[in-house]
Amino acid sequence: MTGTLVAGAGAGAGPGVATYTAMVLDGLARAPERVAIRHGEAAVTAGECLEAVYRLARALASAGLGPGDGVTLLAGNTPEALLVRPAANLIGCRVAVLHADRPVAERIALARDARTAALVFDPARGTDDPAGGTDATRRISAALPGALALALGPSAFGTDLLELAAPLSSAPLAPAYRPDDVMAVRFTAGSTGRPKGVQRRFARPPRPELIAASTFLLCTALGHGGGTTADLALAAGGTVVLQDGFSAGAVLEAIERYRVSRVYLPPHLLYQVLDHPALSGTDTGSLRRVTYTGCAAAPERLAEATRRLGRVMHQTYSLTEAGPVTRLTPDEHLDPRLLRTAGRPLPDTEVRIVDEEGAPLPVGALGEICVRTPTAMTGYWRDPELTARVLRDGWLHTGDLGRLDRSGYLTVAGRRDAMAIVDAHNIYPQDVEEPLLAHPAVREAVMFATTGRDRLERVHAAVTTVPGAPVTEQQLHRWMQERGGPRCDPATILVLPVLPLAETGKPDLAALRALLPETRPGTGAGAGAGAGEVTGTGTG
Repeated sequence: MTGTLVAGAGAGAGPGVATYTAMVLDGLARAPERVAIRHGEAAVTAGECLEAVYRLARALASAGLGPGDGVTLLAGNTPEALLVRPAANLIGCRVAVLHADRPVAERIALARDARTAALVFDPARGTDDPAGGTDATRRISAALPGALALALGPSAFGTDLLELAAPLSSAPLAPAYRPDDVMAVRFTAGSTGRPKGVQRRFARPPRPELIAASTFLLCTALGHGGGTTADLALAAGGTVVLQDGFSAGAVLEAIERYRVSRVYLPPHLLYQVLDHPALSGTDTGSLRRVTYTGCAAAPERLAEATRRLGRVMHQTYSLTEAGPVTRLTPDEHLDPRLLRTAGRPLPDTEVRIVDEEGAPLPVGALGEICVRTPTAMTGYWRDPELTARVLRDGWLHTGDLGRLDRSGYLTVAGRRDAMAIVDAHNIYPQDVEEPLLAHPAVREAVMFATTGRDRLERVHAAVTTVPGAPVTEQQLHRWMQERGGPRCDPATILVLPVLPLAETGKPDLAALRALLPETRPGTGAGAGAGAGEVTGTGTG
């Protein structure tokens, strides 16, 4: 952490309001001498973190920011980025975090939608725009007239926020927000279209079982679920180990070096850890919880994870709009029959399956997943019409398809809008992905769909293979014809060395679509043009 920002300990207690921000600051104040953040070779104590928050809060206020202003963050996983969020919240600002892997034009649109009063950015991030080789951060800033540009360190443009904060007082600062104010606008992953802004209020109640002292490794994007878990680790008196960008080797090294007890790994990142040759020689005995969510996971790989990592696997079906909904515990991972499910609802959460009219469906029937939970969003940011469609009679309509069995286990079939209609038949992601995953040479599989110029939908798939077990697209088409039937045989099956991943760890469907030829005389469902709008699996 920047030396000019952090001074000695003795920051004092955090604000006493029973809110999310107060929870984090109170957690830092309880044991100020402990190491709260590790980043590279740097070790930052909880007291230093708390002082940094108060200095940053005063610096933001001195720049003219206050209650109701929007602070938009574009940064990697650094201590400054982690702490500037509660600092902005403390003075009543709401915070939005941009997805760094999204196109510049989309980030500009989201920053505008968030009503950005200040763009806080990491000067080491965003300097190379793959789309045009220009300074992406400067472009985003220039597209926000009237918004402050505040850098987390020396920068070629904007004001150095850390330099501004360094001489300011680190004494406790009274909160300037009210519990019902909007604390954050968290953008969904945009798996099936443009990301939506989910608003969270300061009084959002965290689940007690999620607040546990741990050494948590954050190797995914700060703006997603891992960022919340990092906050909860700090609130509980734990330590957050920050890695800026995912590397399976670095993850294994950090687990052994720092005795990491908790890590969040979306399925495709989990697979990379399992496949890394260093795993067999790494001491992973400190792990207590490896959480995965975000998209479907292969049962065979989950069984492998339990064999190699121990009874630590923990699945949640989670949405940006609702937080965790169901869980599959480590012990339940020992039952192969349950590995295709997302577990059972959390104790304070209700799940039901409904038809297109919203009427409840019987056990085993496929329909839309609806959720009633105390952690559900209060609504979409600046979109009352969509909020009214999704939040009805106390239930959140998720847009995901699934079924409940007689024991209450939920199986998620994919997004409702990821379903493709081919030759008047509904094709769901699991209809394509499960037969492909059953092939002995296939390691990962993802379905996506396109709409051609003729307005017809076409199903495609991408797979990666088991090392040393090559397979051709033609062989997979034959397999699908035999196992899934002609209806579920994709028009195109891309055999790739690795799946392109978005920052969330989910498959990057836009990148997969870009790999499709414009025309393809395939043998499977809906062969033909590949141009058009893409849909795909995943929640959020």
